[in-house]
Amino acid sequence: MRRNILIFCIASLLLLLLGYGCVRQDAWLSYSTPETQAPTATAFHTLSPTREPITVTFEPVQGEDFHTDRRGIPILDKETHYFTYYLAFSDLRIYEEDGYSYLDGICTNSFDGTLSGEARVCFYDGDEKLVGFGQLHTAEGGLTLAVGANRIYAEILSEVNIQQLTFRIEQTAPFNPS
Repeated sequence: MRRNILIFCIASLLLLLLGYGCVRQDAWLSYSTPETQAPTATAFHTLSPTREPITVTFEPVQGEDFHTDRRGIPILDKETHYFTYYLAFSDLRIYEEDGYSYLDGICTNSFDGTLSGEARVCFYDGDEKLVGFGQLHTAEGGLTLAVGANRIYAEILSEVNIQQLTFRIEQTAPFNPS
């Protein structure tokens, strides 16, 4: 009998220990309506009246000294007007070949006709001293620019390495419609 009680106690203890390590979890779905909060009053922004708009009218500029180009842009400086307003330089590349320095690039003419003039590329050192320059030209020679993109070239005259120097495109003769 003691042996039966001892086996019963050991079996109960083992079942209790095995049952203690098991966890049972059930998932439950809850179907309930969410709480809706009571509406609150929204503050409206009331537009405040503004003062009357000011209307400014200018009399057209007239006289001998006032001129516009064919596109209606006022000509303030006859020498630099077309160069400043209608020519844009891009994709400029400075390189050396066989001991000579060159510039290749694109000059875009946004005027509605051909422009002719002269320009050069100028290289300056850190003290803003001119150390190299080259006359710009197209493949045909000269600087006659058709409407749109035009390839430009220059052979640069310099006794120093100009590849890392700052440069500017400068007009040397006024650009005018052809």
